[in-house]
Amino acid sequence: MTGRWSAVLFDFDYTLGDTERGIVASTRYALEQMGLSQPPEGEIRRTIGMTLERSFTALTGSTDPAGQAEFSRLFNEKAEEVMVDSAVLYPGARELFDWLETQGIAAGVVTNKNRPRIAAILERAGISPAVLVSAQDAVPKPAPDGILLAARSLRLPPEQVLYIGDSLTDEAAARAAGCGFIALTTGATLPEEFARDTELCENLIALRERLEQEGRA
Repeated sequence: MTGRWSAVLFDFDYTLGDTERGIVASTRYALEQMGLSQPPEGEIRRTIGMTLERSFTALTGSTDPAGQAEFSRLFNEKAEEVMVDSAVLYPGARELFDWLETQGIAAGVVTNKNRPRIAAILERAGISPAVLVSAQDAVPKPAPDGILLAARSLRLPPEQVLYIGDSLTDEAAARAAGCGFIALTTGATLPEEFARDTELCENLIALRERLEQEGRA
């Protein structure tokens, strides 16, 4: 076992891989169909990892439930066409899952993404997580429910679980769950935006080196 962790759970977007192209295309399609103005791409990138309802509010300032529902419907309509094919796995992702398995550590995914799409993306990438929790399975992050559900599924206390993410949403969920957290700086969140005591890693390859060092300590 590597250090204190019995399981390592991962966010997907900007952590294990990049679905930015599909998300931007789906967001722009939904806003266009609703007759709403198009925000700069950087603003859309900042919503990646949020629920679709939160994304709609962040991009438009509207908290109207009907607008959120219509945005979600249109986003998913486009996402069905483009999301899986446009997804790109980050270097070292599959190798990290394979390595964790050799160490006897469960590797899973806890994401706010749609379950069928994330399952298809992972299958195509050759990744078989020990547990997969999606937006359909638990209250989405920043609530801790998804992480806690994954821990229960693995029959582990949160203290033995390490969560890897790239955003303040991930950080908040991990802290609320009472598990460990390491932030990857591969997303839209700047390093200085994380809490001072949050450990940062540059990418998945650096994360594996960090975990290997912990195992040798």
